[in-house]
Amino acid sequence: MCKTLMLLFLGWCTVAQAQEEKKIYKYTDKNGVTHYTETKPSEDYEEADLPQLSVVPSAPVRSTTNNTDNEVEAEKDSGEVQKFELLQPVKEQNLWGTGGRLTAKVSPLTDAQKVKYRVQFIIDGKKQEPADETTQVFENIYRGEHTVQGLLVNRFNQKVLRKTEKVTFYMHQNSKK
Repeated sequence: MCKTLMLLFLGWCTVAQAQEEKKIYKYTDKNGVTHYTETKPSEDYEEADLPQLSVVPSAPVRSTTNNTDNEVEAEKDSGEVQKFELLQPVKEQNLWGTGGRLTAKVSPLTDAQKVKYRVQFIIDGKKQEPADETTQVFENIYRGEHTVQGLLVNRFNQKVLRKTEKVTFYMHQNSKK
């Protein structure tokens, strides 16, 4: 019984203290700058005459578009990548006369996604440096069979979010006569 009364008294004190209005003091210095504080640091500060604070609860925003449009917009704005595919080179592609240059390309990213993610390619099992662009050009890819794969990497913790299918392609160089 005594514990119950003690808890009720402490609860009442807490509610009473929360409802007590805090006093705000203000002071205007010699440069005309007004300072506000909850404590009165000196006699120069006087109680501020402030209007009563009113709190208005927010209301949900109602959209006039249908749900399908909302879902598409949410995907665009969320920054999450739904589709991540290797677009170039394609599976079993033969590349002729490139001078040892490979252009690799993955699905485009939105501006919101570019803030969160970077693209990294793996060529013949060797990770290349992550970059901000979805199309990258690599030099010194010589004649023969090669593989390429794209990775979507979190910019902040370097974790791989998505991987493309590993694609095999063939580099051919024109013979000199």
